[in-house]
Amino acid sequence: MTTRTSVEAVIFHNSFRLPGMDRDHPPGVFEVQITEEPLNLTWEAYHRTMTLMLTSGGIIEAIDVTAEDLEAALAADAPHS
Repeated sequence: MTTRTSVEAVIFHNSFRLPGMDRDHPPGVFEVQITEEPLNLTWEAYHRTMTLMLTSGGIIEAIDVTAEDLEAALAADAPHS
């Protein structure tokens, strides 16, 4: 079974806190690593097994977050027009 990992950048414009974080984190650009495993199907399909958000503030932290929590936090941070 071969896993695949992709890397995305996300931007927070305001301070934020995700589940698993013990404090608010300042805004900035953050790397998100997504690991997926293939499903046992006749066509190519993958299941997300881990989403890590890498933060820094003197030290590098890897926060295991769900895709839903990350999307909700980004939506809450989005500028409202």
